Amino acid sequence: MLTPPRVLIIDDERYIRGLLAELLTVWGCEADVAASGTEGLALLNLKSYDLVLTDYVMPGGTGVELVERVRSRDPGIGVIMLTGSGAELENDGQRLRFMLLRKPLQIDRLESAVKQLLSHRQIEA
Repeated sequence: MLTPPRVLIIDDERYIRGLLAELLTVWGCEADVAASGTEGLALLNLKSYDLVLTDYVMPGGTGVELVERVRSRDPGIGVIMLTGSGAELENDGQRLRFMLLRKPLQIDRLESAVKQLLSHRQIEA
């Protein structure tokens, strides 16, 4: 039996974390949640993940700073950055190889992005 893909969700909004975790479970993933970048990095030290979903605006640092640290630990991990901010993140997305999705989130676009990044991860494994 195949093990489900492991996804780490990092968002300071409890409702968003819960919604994303439920969606990922429906899509066949195992999801862990963290309320901050610090908490997310601690989980990355304990477990391996196939994908990280992170918010851009969080207390204690931006999603870009978080992704830089994630990349230093695992350059191949899939990353999706979620943001409702108007920040210009396209250059950071290219540099750090993350997929950028703007809020309000379209569930079908999120599902497509998750499946795309997880399929690449399994091909590399």
